[in-house]
Amino acid sequence: MLALTACAVLAGATSLLAVGEWIADTPPHLLALVGGHPGPLCPKRPLPAETTVRRLLTRIDGDALDRAVGCWLADRCTHTAGELRGLAVDGKSLRGAARAKGRKIHLLAALDHTTGIVLAQLDVQEKTSEITCFQPLLDNVTDLAGTVVTSDALHTQREHADYLLSRDAHYIAIVKGNQKKLRRQLKSLPWKDIPLQGRRPRPRGDPQSRPPP
Repeated sequence: MLALTACAVLAGATSLLAVGEWIADTPPHLLALVGGHPGPLCPKRPLPAETTVRRLLTRIDGDALDRAVGCWLADRCTHTAGELRGLAVDGKSLRGAARAKGRKIHLLAALDHTTGIVLAQLDVQEKTSEITCFQPLLDNVTDLAGTVVTSDALHTQREHADYLLSRDAHYIAIVKGNQKKLRRQLKSLPWKDIPLQGRRPRPRGDPQSRPPP
C-alpha cells in the first residue's frame, strides 16, 4: 500500500481521494511490480480502498518511514572514487499540511548535492527545533567520512562542528551578525593573502555578467 501511495503521489495525486482513485485504476502488471500478488482464495489482486490508505497513513511512524526510504536511496546513491561528496542540511515547512492545532509540519532534511536525493529526513516537533534535530538527522546517514556538509547560519554551532569532525566529515558554515565574536575573529583573518582557487561562472542572461557599456 505504501508503494502504491508513493506511485500515486509521483503521478500527481494531491489528496487521499485522488490517491484512492489512482490505486483503483492501477493496471495488473504494476500491482505485480509493487508486490500485489493474488492470494490462493482470491484470484483477483485486492486493491486497498481510500479509507484503508487513510488509516494506514495516520497510524504509520513518519520518521521510521523516512529512515527506511533514506537507507534504500543511500544504497543506490553511488559516487565515483575520489569524487568530493556534498550534503546539504536544510529545513522547510510543508505547504497544505498542518497538525490538529494548525501548526505547520516542519521537516529537516539531508540532501545530496550531486543527485538531489534526500538521504535522511526528520519531523521537527513542536517542542524541539532544527538545532536539536541536526545530529539525530545525520545519525541516519551511515557514512559521512570525507563528506562536506553545508547548512545555513542557524546550524553554525560548536556542537555541530565537533559532531561532524568526530565522524570524519568536513563542513562549510555561514557566520552572520548574530554571532558577533566569531564574525570579528573571521574578519581579522588575512583573507586578501589567500589566492583564489576558482570562481563560479555566472549563468547566461545575468545582468551582472554582462560587460559595462
